[in-house]
Amino acid sequence: MLSEFAVEPATIGAEWSTFLYLSEKFGADKGRIISRLPSKWERKVVKAAKDAGIPNIRVSSIVERLRSAKHKIGDFNRIYNHEASWIDNAVREHGKKPFRAIISSGDAKLCPEALPPDDCSDEHPLFNAPISQDVARTPDDIAGALVLLAAFAEEIDIVDPYFDSRPGKGDYIGPLKSLLARLASLAVRPKVIRVHFGTHISRPPPEILARDAPDQTRGLLPQGYCLELHEWSEVQGGEDFHDRFFLTEVGGLMIGAGFSAEGPAKTATFTLLDVEHAQRLRSRFSATSSVYNRVGSVVRIYSDGRTELL
Repeated sequence: MLSEFAVEPATIGAEWSTFLYLSEKFGADKGRIISRLPSKWERKVVKAAKDAGIPNIRVSSIVERLRSAKHKIGDFNRIYNHEASWIDNAVREHGKKPFRAIISSGDAKLCPEALPPDDCSDEHPLFNAPISQDVARTPDDIAGALVLLAAFAEEIDIVDPYFDSRPGKGDYIGPLKSLLARLASLAVRPKVIRVHFGTHISRPPPEILARDAPDQTRGLLPQGYCLELHEWSEVQGGEDFHDRFFLTEVGGLMIGAGFSAEGPAKTATFTLLDVEHAQRLRSRFSATSSVYNRVGSVVRIYSDGRTELL
């Protein structure tokens, strides 16, 4: 659903108009994420603006906009050689794990995916980023549609009223296992993953979930990760608990038919959400929320197999 772009700091920072135009084109809700290449990418942008003689008031605005751009810029563990030029680093990293495009005002002949800022329009095939698509309901396809958003988030909320880790209740573990394996291969920071599901008389109580969780999730969580299971009921006369979401602090998406893998012949519609809307939806499942009622204790599962009730 999201695409990673390499954006040269000197290109986006050298002109105020270019910074404004490009910065508005990126974000988890736009389908495009700027790769933090190098790790101090934002500082490089500010330096480029100062070196270009952009007025201080504009530079201050750039600083503020970058400070609030956590949903636009992601750290995907790219390697940067400070002895080489930015474009050489971008082309090398592109060869290891491709970007959607490399945005640079320099030599566009270095690779076919190089793109000057003037060509960064929604109509350009290298820049176009659909915000919704149909995803085959296999573990790998579901995980592939979620991994980039998950990679640069710190906290993940999976909302599916029918989520069930028990065998025979649908394959909800398959997509989660595939997603976590992809995150582990990217070597990104460990994450907290919360699963929010609906209550039902047939569901086991938290004590049984905590007892059985190590067997059901063995080998699932990379080192340092933890998984939380949250059970909710509807408030009489309040919101239905029906829609399915994948939500993070940097954005989210709606999953039409749910998180379970049902086979390649079936699809689910994945639609990116406005960033602020995603945060409002996340707040429905916070500890202080009154939109739904929490049922029982939260079950927390650690990567070493330990469990606890919260």
